Amino acid sequence: MGIQLDIITPDRIVASEEVDKVVCPGIDGEFGVLPGHVGLMTKLRIGEVNYYGIDTKREHYLVVTTGYVEVTKDKVTILPDWCIRSRDIDKVQTEIDLNKAEDIINNAEKETEEYIKAKDDYLLAKAILKLWDKIG
Repeated sequence: MGIQLDIITPDRIVASEEVDKVVCPGIDGEFGVLPGHVGLMTKLRIGEVNYYGIDTKREHYLVVTTGYVEVTKDKVTILPDWCIRSRDIDKVQTEIDLNKAEDIINNAEKETEEYIKAKDDYLLAKAILKLWDKIG
C-alpha cells in the first residue's frame, strides 16, 4: 500500500496518484516521505521533486518553485507556485533564461525587486538544467 500524492499548481493538477515514496525540496532541506510518515507542513524551496508511481512503475521527476507541502500519514499534497515535468524541459530556452538572469544579477542594484526576481530565475534555471543533466 502506498501514499496518495497530489501536486497542484494554481492553474492545473500536475499529478494525482498512489506512490511508494516522495522526495521534496523543503525550506530546511530535502526530505523523503514514505507511507505512515508523521504529519508536517512546510514551505518548498526551488528544487527537484521525485516520486515512484505504483501504477506507472517508474520514477517521475519535476522541478518546483516555492510553495507549500503538507504531509499526513497517507497523503502528500505539494502546492508549488509553478512546476515543470522532466519531459517538458526545453534545455535551450532554459540556458537562455539562465544567461539572462546572470546578466541581471551582475548589473542590477542589489536587493531591488529586479535583482531578487533574477536570483529566483537563476536558481530555477539551474535546478532545471541539473535535472536535465540527470535524466538527459
